[in-house]
Amino acid sequence: MTLKVLMMSDTPADPNRGAAGTEVQTLNALRALGHEVDSVWSEDLGRRIGHGNLHLLLELPRAYEREAVKALRRNVYDVVHANQPHGFRAAKAVHRLSPRTAFIHRSHGFELNAEETLQPWREVYGSDERSASRRIASLALAPLLARHARAIAREADGHIVSSSLDARFLHERLGVPRERIAVIAQAAPDSYLRNDVPAMDAQRLRRVLHVAQAAFFKAPMITAAAINRLTAAEGGLRFTWVCDRSSETTIRTLLTGEANERTEVRHWTTQDALRDIYDQHGTFLFPSFFEGFGKAFIEAMSRGLCVIASDTGGMHDIIDGRNGILVPPGDAGALADAATAIIRDLESAYTMSAAATRTAREYTWERVGRETAGFYRVCMNARTAV
Repeated sequence: MTLKVLMMSDTPADPNRGAAGTEVQTLNALRALGHEVDSVWSEDLGRRIGHGNLHLLLELPRAYEREAVKALRRNVYDVVHANQPHGFRAAKAVHRLSPRTAFIHRSHGFELNAEETLQPWREVYGSDERSASRRIASLALAPLLARHARAIAREADGHIVSSSLDARFLHERLGVPRERIAVIAQAAPDSYLRNDVPAMDAQRLRRVLHVAQAAFFKAPMITAAAINRLTAAEGGLRFTWVCDRSSETTIRTLLTGEANERTEVRHWTTQDALRDIYDQHGTFLFPSFFEGFGKAFIEAMSRGLCVIASDTGGMHDIIDGRNGILVPPGDAGALADAATAIIRDLESAYTMSAAATRTAREYTWERVGRETAGFYRVCMNARTAV
């Protein structure tokens, strides 16, 4: 059965970016399976409010609703799929205008779960550099934005998340029935899975990579602390940090003088160019405090890197000790110790690299498309039965 789907996302249609890339890849996978998919992106939704939280609070819910109504006046859809909880007004409009259409909420990291997970770490690191007035404004807006999360939990016919930890939060904290939640893991680009993986060797293993901007949830201070420890303990290591251009100054201030000398900072690039960077490295550090999934770790696994990651997000579900190593979030010592152990044990690294590659090949965008369409049908059937 061919499905007619409307996908809406407050992101650009850019396959080289995080959440945006996931939406683009999912859309392409659904189309490759023969489904008809129309799309609405950030340029269609529009934005006049520059302040991020005010945009989410006041502008985005109405923009989603406006575009959903416009689309439903032109076409009949089996599914309307919206990124973020701010689509709750669109969900109400869809149910009013097209009662048989299922409304799906797609989360790339459920906001309430992220906030609760990150708050203790913010207290530890005192990361908030905003002015007092901006902090007060954010505190005032937070409970209002939390209403959006609770509203989407009520209004959506189904929720797609990328990790079991988000699914647990939706079920246990917001009361969403388990059958209305799908955990669909993300994937590396198809070209990462088609191309041969370079052999693991000592030279590659001693090149250490991290791919992430310096956003707080990515725990840049933990990555930097681990690099500083590794620099002091292990001669001959080289480090690469791939990030957005604006993060480089912050990163440099977190590294010691010697670590800075050994670290190359590279800026965001295309997926194919990033694949070449992965292939030049053998060890991958990914110690985020929180992830909705964290595509970089599965990309690294697909290219045979030995991944040492925090026990959160998609890493929690996929890394099992044989295909990578999990450490407690926020523990730079454990991160550095695990990296040191695998760097010094080429035989174990070779075995882990092979296991990582095998695991990553089980996760494809074709699989994402199939699982997404299957969940759409579950939600459509439930909607029809109401």
